[in-house]
Amino acid sequence: MTTTSMRPTAAPDIEQLPEPPLRRSTEIQGNILAAFNKDYMTFRYVRFPDDKGAGGRGWLSVMLNTVSVTEAVEDFNEEFSLSRRAYGQDPSLTATWVGVSLTFQGLLQVAREPEKVKQDLTHFGSFVKGADGMAASLGDEGTSGPESWLFGSDRTGVHAVLLVAADTEEALDEKLRNITAADSAHGVVLVHQDDGRTLTGDLRGHEHFGYKDGISQPGVKDFHREDRDNPGFRENRAGAVMVEPGEFVFGHKSESGNPPEGPKWLDNGSLQVVRRLRQDVSAWNDAVVREAGKFRPSGISPELLGACLVGRMKDGTPLAQGENPVTGVGPGRNDFTYENDGQGKLTPCAAHIRRTTPRRFEPTQRHRIMRRGIPYGPAYTRGNEDTDRGLMFVCYGTSLERQYEFVQRIWSNNPNFVPGTSGAPNGIDKVTGTIKQGDPGSPDARIALADGHEGTVSMDRFVRTTGAVYAFTPSITTLRRLAANQSLHEKV
Repeated sequence: MTTTSMRPTAAPDIEQLPEPPLRRSTEIQGNILAAFNKDYMTFRYVRFPDDKGAGGRGWLSVMLNTVSVTEAVEDFNEEFSLSRRAYGQDPSLTATWVGVSLTFQGLLQVAREPEKVKQDLTHFGSFVKGADGMAASLGDEGTSGPESWLFGSDRTGVHAVLLVAADTEEALDEKLRNITAADSAHGVVLVHQDDGRTLTGDLRGHEHFGYKDGISQPGVKDFHREDRDNPGFRENRAGAVMVEPGEFVFGHKSESGNPPEGPKWLDNGSLQVVRRLRQDVSAWNDAVVREAGKFRPSGISPELLGACLVGRMKDGTPLAQGENPVTGVGPGRNDFTYENDGQGKLTPCAAHIRRTTPRRFEPTQRHRIMRRGIPYGPAYTRGNEDTDRGLMFVCYGTSLERQYEFVQRIWSNNPNFVPGTSGAPNGIDKVTGTIKQGDPGSPDARIALADGHEGTVSMDRFVRTTGAVYAFTPSITTLRRLAANQSLHEKV
């Protein structure tokens, strides 16, 4: 990592407070709790050679020298934010981060005792089956089915996922050259590579449909500081509810009161979902214009319908009213619920942000995920409609079934889910949802707004899955044991 310090001499009061214990973790990999937050991120999906694990273990030994940990990533993020606040502009600080995860088959390849690993993971059904094995149950069928994926299916078999993130393209390319050399030296095969890039100009911080992304993230107890004036919420992040760390990292207290179940070698690791989601921007825009004109009595603007389907305007401003008249303004507003909008008159019950996080209407804490996505492909313009573009979706948690899959299957994809005690069935999430063939209920979204406009939105799927992987992001200790061909079951 290369950095140039621009740290002001006067530290704010927050730096005088005791640090949460996980803030200094050198066991938890970066990007789980401490986000990489880079403009350039490459996703490499690799396969180990069939040599009884020797090549994979040798490759892991090299990766261990470059894998980033929570302490280093959060040190950088805090110094960057502090300098930006002090000087009013982005500082000249740069860093390159690396994270490594292993699929179930990848773990078996490099583990000294693969049969014990299989036994340990008996109750981790979705992880064992893999993203391709769970695809149909999540609606990934037809053109979104594994047979069309670029990576993650049986035919492309992935053993490891490597995330490489940097502030500059030059730094990223330099790191990738070193990694490519390590691949070659250990017989590791690159199955596929995706290059995530933050969009520029007015679209910076937005996804390809044009909506600001990544606004609502949970706070994490023992990692983020709690707001002293608003207990239960993260400091300086209005609306960010604090969640127990065991929902995201094994070996720590979860919302149930105990650490999540699992073998000891999972401790300080996390389950990772990576999905390559191709977005058809032109078709989305055309459909929004078409469906907006169907509203009665006089049609609504495409801008308003798009906001109804997402739950926010393109700049991020939510349709919901804020809880606090001071913090509850602006595009970054996140301190709201739907308690006074049970019928979806302000934020329709079909809205993406309402379907994926119903807030206080549901016991949401055990279903939260930590999202770390980034767009890929060039921004949409007239003339490049057919160019491959979309979102590299990444999330972390300690239960695929209770977190990512629950949100997708029970909330987003379920046409009969009612996100609110007085709401009504209203179709599926029109942004990322997909109804499984043969499921009961209509996927169409019924919207009735407070101003009297009403309409039924009938739209095709404009986000297509073109690759997916379930992986495990191990602790540094577990990575080290795997690389050294040591047992995962012996006490340290």
